[in-house]
Amino acid sequence: MLLTSAITLVLSLCLAFTVRQSRRPAALASRLWALGTALQPLGWLLLGLRGHIPDLFSVVCGNGLICLAYAQYPRALAAFNSDQRPSQLPNLLAASTLVPVAFYTWLEYNVQMRTVITSGLLLALFVLTLREIHRGAVRALAGQHILAATFAIGAGLLLVRMVFETVNPAPLTSALAATPMQSALFGYAALAPVVATFAFFQISSDRQRLELETLAATDPLTGVLNRRMLDQLVAGLLAESRRHGRPLSVLLLDADRFKDINDAHGHHVGDFALRALVHAVRELLRPGDLIGRLGGEEFLVVLNATAESEAVLVAERLRASVAALDLRQDDARLALSVSIGVATLSPECSDFNELVRSADHAMYAAKRGGRNRVVSGEFKMRQAMLDSTTAD
Repeated sequence: MLLTSAITLVLSLCLAFTVRQSRRPAALASRLWALGTALQPLGWLLLGLRGHIPDLFSVVCGNGLICLAYAQYPRALAAFNSDQRPSQLPNLLAASTLVPVAFYTWLEYNVQMRTVITSGLLLALFVLTLREIHRGAVRALAGQHILAATFAIGAGLLLVRMVFETVNPAPLTSALAATPMQSALFGYAALAPVVATFAFFQISSDRQRLELETLAATDPLTGVLNRRMLDQLVAGLLAESRRHGRPLSVLLLDADRFKDINDAHGHHVGDFALRALVHAVRELLRPGDLIGRLGGEEFLVVLNATAESEAVLVAERLRASVAALDLRQDDARLALSVSIGVATLSPECSDFNELVRSADHAMYAAKRGGRNRVVSGEFKMRQAMLDSTTAD
């Protein structure tokens, strides 16, 4: 137990240094995890000094600190999952250990009951931890599997210990008795903090990597794909469409007279309007469809396995949804509408850049036709270039 205390204490000091250097949004979660790892060696140290110090410190405070240490793990994961201050429920469960432990130490000395009750409270904390691990599962990450397995094994050991000590005809007379059950539990207690901490920081690293991947792939204002990532994803869809002979359509959306909104209300209102536009469009798209921002107030929607006639119907629904938005600023309604150009994969238009150019020509035709409308079909490049000089 003293060796366990030394190992865990060194680990907690390393964690404290790591958290001190951390500037991540999940810093609260890391601090709570480090706190839990730091409290464990104190609890084990007190238990290990049983007989050399009063039972108030060795038994009552030792068990209380160990329970409090494990209470920080579900709180750390809750903070990690939501980036908010976690519930105090685990701390209250840990604090509730003190009364029965004190009772069965002084008023009615009973190691068996003390063992069963502390095991039950620790089991409840392990279940809360497993719930938070499951709640935070976004992908099948290795760190989550390791962390879940670590606490699942601990929960199983505690459950077996509770049942075993309840029916054991030769109950424990000392918490330090060298029984197989106690050896398994203390062996787990020595290894679990190291393995669980490794898994926790693996999850933190995976989360940072996913956040960086998301930042690299999306437009920071609207959250849709940026042009680079859109090109990469569409390349795969085009190859699949050609291989299986499936249609593919693109919609080019451009907000009408968007410069007027920025000039009249400021760019912050314009940003709000763009986010509302994207939200309205996303609500009507299928899971396999893509939407990306080409720049300014121009967006591209890619409709997989969608023929031109179906794409026009989708575009009409998108146009109507944007036009129906009730956007207000200073009691004035913002007039927001989009002009949409539609282009579909065909032998004459089989390249992605050609598809975008074709949709761009159609979109300018919609502008020329009065805006807030949908146009599909092919247009000559020269005429589109001439007409675009008179459109917004």
